[in-house]
Amino acid sequence: MDDRKEINFGPMNISFGSAFRLTCSLLLFPVLASAQGPLMQQPQDSLDLMTQMWHALPAAEVGQVGLAAGSLDPSEIPGSMQRLSSKMLAKMSYANPMQTLHALAGLNLVEEDGFGLRPNVGMRGSGSERSSRITLMEDGILMAPAPYAAPSAYYFPTMARMESVEVRKGGSQIAFGPQTAGGALNLVSTAIPDEQLAGRVRMETGSFGNQQTHTAIGGKSRSWGYNLEWMQLASDGFKVLDGGGNTGFDKADLVAKLQWTSENGQHLLRGKAMSSEEESRETYLGLFQADFDETPNRRYAASAQDLMATSHNHFVLGHEWKVSDHVKLTTEAYQTRFERNWYKLDRAVDSLGQKIALGGVLEGGSEEVLGWLRGANTPQGAGLDVKANNRVYGSQGIQHRGRVSWGGERQHRLTFGMRVHEDFMDRFEWRDRYAMDEGNMILMLAGDSGSASNRVESAEALAGHVQAALHWGRLTLTPGLRHERIALSRLDFGDDLQRTGDGALRTNRLNVWLPGLGAHWDVVDDTWTLFAGAHRGFVPPGSSPDTQAEFSLNVELGTRISSPAFSGQATLFYSDHQNLLGADLTASGGTGSGDLFNGGASMARGLELELVTDFLEITGADAFFDGNSHMPVRLSYTLTQAEFTQAFESEFDPWGSVESGDALPYLAPHQFNASISWQGPTWSVDGNVRAMSAMRTLAGQGELLPNQSTDACQVADLMLRWFPGEYVTWFAGATNLTDQTYVVARRPYGLRPAMPRAWRFGATVEF
Repeated sequence: MDDRKEINFGPMNISFGSAFRLTCSLLLFPVLASAQGPLMQQPQDSLDLMTQMWHALPAAEVGQVGLAAGSLDPSEIPGSMQRLSSKMLAKMSYANPMQTLHALAGLNLVEEDGFGLRPNVGMRGSGSERSSRITLMEDGILMAPAPYAAPSAYYFPTMARMESVEVRKGGSQIAFGPQTAGGALNLVSTAIPDEQLAGRVRMETGSFGNQQTHTAIGGKSRSWGYNLEWMQLASDGFKVLDGGGNTGFDKADLVAKLQWTSENGQHLLRGKAMSSEEESRETYLGLFQADFDETPNRRYAASAQDLMATSHNHFVLGHEWKVSDHVKLTTEAYQTRFERNWYKLDRAVDSLGQKIALGGVLEGGSEEVLGWLRGANTPQGAGLDVKANNRVYGSQGIQHRGRVSWGGERQHRLTFGMRVHEDFMDRFEWRDRYAMDEGNMILMLAGDSGSASNRVESAEALAGHVQAALHWGRLTLTPGLRHERIALSRLDFGDDLQRTGDGALRTNRLNVWLPGLGAHWDVVDDTWTLFAGAHRGFVPPGSSPDTQAEFSLNVELGTRISSPAFSGQATLFYSDHQNLLGADLTASGGTGSGDLFNGGASMARGLELELVTDFLEITGADAFFDGNSHMPVRLSYTLTQAEFTQAFESEFDPWGSVESGDALPYLAPHQFNASISWQGPTWSVDGNVRAMSAMRTLAGQGELLPNQSTDACQVADLMLRWFPGEYVTWFAGATNLTDQTYVVARRPYGLRPAMPRAWRFGATVEF
């Protein structure tokens, strides 16, 4: 793509060349600042809102389960790292992870249901379908239901109970995996309190029957520590079902943590047990354009039976051994089981038995079938098939990592790790035939369990990595190497519903080496640094031996500024993907087979900007408030240009007939987020604005077509908080304050709306 090519975002036009010049100007900022004298000092209570957020990464903020664990200095982290602290998460207290993650640059986000129950998160143009192309973790443990065999994240950890969020991109991904083409996302759950007894109760209510209850209690006494946590989220739903009915969800998490530390502090044992249950009346059925224009929050009668039921259980047992001041070893054994049945409308069938895809109907296909979806009677012999997407996932493994340091005052460090892992996905699905009668779904024929899909996908993997941090004066080099040895298989039993036969077996094996190199240069002490890196990215293929793994060359160049009054990070990135992998998911408009397939080559490049400051401090306006008020500001912006670099034909509808230069679908060229607060001694006003440009829904070039794109959006949220005492916080606010209506997706079947304005009220008690 030519540097002069522009992408429109409202009134703003930014080219890649302009972005490069902007980054160069940021590189010079510390020089100009130092020429004007030292920056103003910030009071201690504002530091957490700035440098402690993610740039300075002080030792106290780097948790044992964080992605930066083992890195005692920012120079030892190759590539860009971002972090949202507990205070940042508490500002808006979003339950929807998509709203929270908008604050981070470099993430590609696609909304779906308005609640963020099944987020679509990508990084640096890697693709966002079901967050399958990033490494998703909770407390450093893989959390996709089957990270190797079926990485689509139909389970996503509950954001509302998290203590912090960490993102690693660039060469730092070598320590994680298996997906290393985009980045790693780690959600850090509530830690065991340092006090003998501490707890919190948070209750919230609001529009559409939205409810949230979060309780946690724990403490430490001598060698023992514990934390018990319960969270429940519920809503009646903001969509209105034809004929009436609930369109919301109910989700509950229970988490228990136990920890023991030896008297000399050398050994630490910790255990974690978690259980999560969900019932959500969610559907893949969207709206026809004319219906969306009239009533965007409508739900067709044909989706009345749609229901997702899930059960998730997760266990971890870990041991840390501080062998000496120079050697530390950590070992964790984990096991996860996830069961789900998403019972949802799948297709229509006419009176001749011909199967009709719903996507085509909602794009202007059969008017008669569209009438059935709206509630018109189906004729004799015709019907609507509701598929029971019944699956069981499991994963388990042992991972070991260590840190060895040596040298003088600024010690060199070697980190290493190994993981033995296995996972599976068991599909046992069926379809039930319904007739539409006077707007009601009537069961006509129940399908046989397993008749729609009857197979087991499994994976075994041995992964290892080694990464060094070598210091020479102001220069730090971080070479690294990752190795993945993976065996993938599928056992398809077909019509053998009792699974008494051998089934049809296919396998795919691979053995890959993934090198990387990072460099970090302290230009002005720890205030202004430059970093650069390159690594080989990787996305595992499916079990088909005809599908090849996706590899990519990923390069980045960036700078960090960390001072008492101003922090920032700017990163230019470039990725060249070969054997690009696509997934045939219903969620992305495919047939739902789940197969991975190769789709030629692609390129992604862009810019990530993040700035954090206190406006009153940096302007000196705090003098008018006697230093009792602060106005922390956090800005992030992402420019992403991603396109195919090879022509090919695909049966996958969002790709279709691809020409070189076609932009990838469902990647917003521009994303922006601004968080601004005004904090007084006993109150705060917290505002958040997020904006996103329109996205293509089909691969293509030139101007966006209205029927092949989402809507651009600018959404404002507001939260008012009052602290009448040391332990109590009252709050009230609203999301989508201006009640903006816009299309967030056109997949898989029809237009899907964002959540309208929602009011929120509640209180938090801490002790």
